[in-house]
Amino acid sequence: MWILRPPDTGCFDKDQRRAVEVLFDAVLPGGPQRPGAADADAAEYVDRLLAMGPETHPEIPAWRLAYPVLLAALDTAAQGAYGGRGVADLDRSEATALLRDLAAGTVPGWPAEALAQPAAFALLRAHCIEGCFGDPRWGGNRDAVIWRWYGYPTPARPFTRPAGDTADRPEEQP
Repeated sequence: MWILRPPDTGCFDKDQRRAVEVLFDAVLPGGPQRPGAADADAAEYVDRLLAMGPETHPEIPAWRLAYPVLLAALDTAAQGAYGGRGVADLDRSEATALLRDLAAGTVPGWPAEALAQPAAFALLRAHCIEGCFGDPRWGGNRDAVIWRWYGYPTPARPFTRPAGDTADRPEEQP
């Protein structure tokens, strides 16, 4: 049986990884009573996802090209807005403001070759949510922290269709 598994290493360099961590913390911040993206290590999920190929998801090659461009553009915008500090050095409120501008399409100097700003925000947000709520086997939701907080009693288990069950072949069903 062929099963996809995430790689043990990621796609981001150290600075890109830190920028994604800061941005994801602004998308889904944790608090004293609730875990967030940092607790779930959502950045690990997207880092490992981007190291996979199109057999996992057909958009991975495009995402792999998009992330460096959008992270560099956000870093440039952060440096201009926050006294030379890049995304990796922003606090949560600054990163939230930067993401708000991205969602609104108002980040200055956005490169023409990058995803449209609202699409870039949507990509970051979607990957953050996947990294927080997905199966821990894929690199995020570390120790099932989000699942446990929501009260899920056990982690997901592999599924194997019983022999003779034709539910996955509707053309053979009456």
